Amino acid sequence: MNPKIAAGIVLAIIAAVVVAVYLLYSQPTANKTSTPPVQTTSGKLYVYTARIEGGQALELLVYYIPLSSGTVYAQIYNNTASYFMVKNTGVINVMSQTPNGYQKATYYSKLLQICVNSTTTTTVAGERITLTNSHCQQSTTPLPTAKTFDELVLLIQGLPGPTSPSQWKQSGTAQTPYGQATVYTNTTEVPIIQGLSAILDYEKQQLLDGTIYQFKIKLSYGGQVAAILTYTLRNITTIPADVANVLNELSRDVVGANNGGLDILRVAEKIGMKYDGNWPAAIVFFDLQCPYCAQLFKYNYTLFEGHRLVLVDLIVHPDVLPAHERLRCLYNNTPQEVIPTLRVVYDLFLAGDLNYTSILPQNRCPIDANAGMQLASLIAGQNVGTPMVVVVYPNGTYTYVVGYDPASIAKALGGS
Repeated sequence: MNPKIAAGIVLAIIAAVVVAVYLLYSQPTANKTSTPPVQTTSGKLYVYTARIEGGQALELLVYYIPLSSGTVYAQIYNNTASYFMVKNTGVINVMSQTPNGYQKATYYSKLLQICVNSTTTTTVAGERITLTNSHCQQSTTPLPTAKTFDELVLLIQGLPGPTSPSQWKQSGTAQTPYGQATVYTNTTEVPIIQGLSAILDYEKQQLLDGTIYQFKIKLSYGGQVAAILTYTLRNITTIPADVANVLNELSRDVVGANNGGLDILRVAEKIGMKYDGNWPAAIVFFDLQCPYCAQLFKYNYTLFEGHRLVLVDLIVHPDVLPAHERLRCLYNNTPQEVIPTLRVVYDLFLAGDLNYTSILPQNRCPIDANAGMQLASLIAGQNVGTPMVVVVYPNGTYTYVVGYDPASIAKALGGS
């Protein structure tokens, strides 16, 4: 294990309590399907204050709700709410909301795979866009489970720790506003490099009925305390109507699909360079310093001939922004010259010509580079790269290919 992993453990605590796990955006549209209300095991909502110390001090609100179908953890911070439902069936549902948008995802295990279905609503370049996605990744480990508050915290924060009651050591008692609690402790050591380990000290105060009054996590390495995260129970109440509505929405699994392609195409045509043609449509995200983009346009540009085509600037190399703005001026004046010129530019680039953009107009026209990156990230998440080709079909479904893969692009363009 290297030092970056130790830093990652610190960031796992800090990041998870500061922001939502997903980029999200408005209240979900009401589902017209009749669904029985979620049944809770106790009808109670446990409200905690979570406080992190170390580098910065932050405080947020946390909910814990035991259900007959599983357990729910929620964190609320700066008008952003993220809910995590760990179902007894092995499914994990995640839903996050801000005043501007909404995202919901369903994680489930398949044979040697972890899959996720998601739906996201947000605004890109002033346009409202809703996408649904479904994909799987290879994994020999099933999704984790969590049946108690401390197990949920460890799961949500991505921290190693005790996985069974026998790994907790009884260490005394403590008086709380809810009566006497038994104190349990655990120390988990994570090797970083030879002779250096990250130390995670856990302490929980558990009431007689099993409720956790306080749960503290202290991270240290090299003899120094890096961060302390403390959950403290502040209230136990009945579940209010607005939270019950969220639980009902959260209990519904997202159905797997890849829809929203027409929204993607509409936004791409607004921010990019568009050309009329036949379906399916091709949206090509490109960067003028990308060698694989250069190969795509030099050797495989005929793939896009006859198709409805949109070229979207995806600025991976910031210093190439002026060249993209010069190319946009060419499009504004003589759009039919863009692709032939682009092929010459990329040919010079592959040949090592340091002045490969000199054939572009000298004037610069504005582009919405931020919207290009936002749209690409919305589609591909952390897998964004150039070139990236999104193929949109007339029924609104879509697929995408990241990287130089002409065979996969051809196959996608040949689909329907």
